[in-house]
Amino acid sequence: MITALSIKIPEKKKGLRALADKLRSDRVEAEDKTAGSVTLRHIVYTSYSGELKLERLNSLAGVERRRILCSDKLIFPRQSGYRRFGSTAFSSRLCTNFALGVLKDCKNAADLRAAIYDPAAYCANYLLSVLEYCADVTVVTSCFEPYFCVADRALCELGAAVMITGNRDELERSDLVIAPQPISEDIKLKHSAVLLTVSAPPKDIKCRAFYKYHFKMPNTFAKLKPAELSEEYFCSALYAIGGQHQLGSILPLSAEGSCGARLISEFTDTFA
Repeated sequence: MITALSIKIPEKKKGLRALADKLRSDRVEAEDKTAGSVTLRHIVYTSYSGELKLERLNSLAGVERRRILCSDKLIFPRQSGYRRFGSTAFSSRLCTNFALGVLKDCKNAADLRAAIYDPAAYCANYLLSVLEYCADVTVVTSCFEPYFCVADRALCELGAAVMITGNRDELERSDLVIAPQPISEDIKLKHSAVLLTVSAPPKDIKCRAFYKYHFKMPNTFAKLKPAELSEEYFCSALYAIGGQHQLGSILPLSAEGSCGARLISEFTDTFA
C-alpha cells in the first residue's frame, strides 16, 4: 500500500466564526482507492488549529509513516518517525530513456562524444544501450567494477571499447553528458555541451542543462493521485514502492531546463 497525506487549513474567519473554529477539533479522514494492483490510502488532515498533530495520524499511517507521500512544503520533526517519500529511481529512468530517444533521433549520433557521469555506478548496464548509437563513450565513475564487467560485454558483443575513468575532467570533451543521479560534485563541461540529468545542477556548471521531463501519466493511475502532488513524484512512488516497474519504459515527450523546453526531435539541430 502507498500512503499519501494532504493538509487542509481552512480560510481564516473573523469574529465569532473565528472563535468557533478555534474550538473545533481538527478532522482526520482517510480513503483507500485501488487502481490495478495499487492501493493508495489518502489521509486528509483538516487543521482548524493551524497545527499538525501527528499522533492523530499514527493509526492510519502505520509503518508507511516512514515513506509517506506529501507536499515538499511539509517538514516533519526529526524525531517524529514521519519521513517524506523520496526516490530518484523513476526520474533516472526518465532521464536515460530521454537520452536514448535523442540518440535514436539524431542522424549523426555515431559521431557524438558521449559521456555517462555515474559516480555510484547506479546504471552500469545502461552503457550497452548508449553504445548502440555512439562509438565514442566515456564513463566517469567512482565505482569501477560494475562498469568493467559491462565494458567486457561491450567489447565481446559489440566490438566497442569504452574509457572508464575517475577523472571528472574527461567530461569536458563530451558533446552529450548523461547523469542519471543528482550532481553533487563540481564538474566542468564545455558551453556547447548538453547535460541530461535529474535535478538542477550546480549553478557554476555552464552548459545546456535539462533536468525536468514531461510525460503522460497512464490514465489508470490518474484517479489515485492527490491534486497537490506532481505526476513525476507520484509515479516515482508507484515505480519504487508500488511495484509498477512498467512505468520505467515511459519515453518523455520533452525535457526542460536552463534553456527552456525541447522535444526529442529538436535536439537533432543541437548536434548538427
